[in-house]
Amino acid sequence: MKFTGVRKLWHGVASLIVLSAFLSLEFYTNLFEKSVGYYLKWQNHKRPQLGRMWEQDRQSLVAQAKIKSIRSTLDLQEEATLGIPSFKHLFEDISPGFPLVVSREKFLQLYYDFPGQWSERIISSYDLIDLDSKKIWDRVLLKRFGPWITLQFIDRQNIPIHELFISVDTLFEVQATRTVKRGTLEESNFIVNRIFSISEFLPILKSLDSVTQKAVFPQPRWFLAKNYHVTRVGISDFPAGNLSQHLLFGVEYDTDYYTGVLLVPVAMELANNIMSQIEKADLTELNSNEALSALGESS
Repeated sequence: MKFTGVRKLWHGVASLIVLSAFLSLEFYTNLFEKSVGYYLKWQNHKRPQLGRMWEQDRQSLVAQAKIKSIRSTLDLQEEATLGIPSFKHLFEDISPGFPLVVSREKFLQLYYDFPGQWSERIISSYDLIDLDSKKIWDRVLLKRFGPWITLQFIDRQNIPIHELFISVDTLFEVQATRTVKRGTLEESNFIVNRIFSISEFLPILKSLDSVTQKAVFPQPRWFLAKNYHVTRVGISDFPAGNLSQHLLFGVEYDTDYYTGVLLVPVAMELANNIMSQIEKADLTELNSNEALSALGESS
């Protein structure tokens, strides 16, 4: 009997110690409240989350969901722009409320594939080198707000690292710049007596200063890198659309599969100057041929 009483006494002391330890743990760590909170959060998603701790968890989950949604949206927008064929089309496709996202690689491809100097007016190639040196540039986000176009160069966390603001008037400059068409010069409405072989045109082009050369003709790399073979050049004899102060130069080239024409708006004064030089060269050649013919007859 005495041994049984002692055992009950030890059980009571042990229970008291355990209870005291649990109460101390609950007092300092809120173990019971946290356990109930985790249970409600993970086992019953339909129950409204109440209380400061649960509200913080709920806000964290909502924020994570929003970030995931933004990333998914940007990824889908980037995929949608993979088929954009040119730098010109990239800017023409921007509409208010419909931003575009292009990868770094796609932006650089379109930037350097433009047949002229217009892309340099958007952002200098040296600025692109500076951005790229940081090794964090990942994509470009393009948005239109009223009369402005915004270009945001963003990193992998979609944080802007550089931003540009461009007037919508730039779109009209894009639409007035160089375009590519399938077909021959004749199919682009160039008349026969204003179409010249590339061998006739190049000597005139080489005689111009470098700035004028770039205004009239793209960098040869644009043709050579694509394995395009330039054959003829045409000069329009009428105003092209709304470009009343310009004439169109057409550069015809052959590919492995089709013939194409690069259309270049050129200031009318410059176009007439080049045309007069070509005609002068033709006249000189004609006089030379006539002199040789007369010399042959006299002999």
